[in-house]
Amino acid sequence: MPAKTGGSHAVSAFVTLIVGTMFSKYLWSVAPPLGEAGVLAMAAIRSTTGIAVPATDQFAGSVVIMLGLSFVWGIVYHVSRHG
Repeated sequence: MPAKTGGSHAVSAFVTLIVGTMFSKYLWSVAPPLGEAGVLAMAAIRSTTGIAVPATDQFAGSVVIMLGLSFVWGIVYHVSRHG
């Protein structure tokens, strides 16, 4: 099974990382509340876990876009694979 799905998951992770980084600055101009939610989520993760996650606008925007793309990719993969 990993031989069949590993490539798809690797490509999705790479594309998500690149696209999320490229479009993070546009998130703030298109949907500022979504960007603010990302910053609040990063701050909550930092305070809860103690991990040194950057809570900058650009990083939070990247994470929001990456999560959205990963979710969409997972749905498309599941529907195409399992019908």
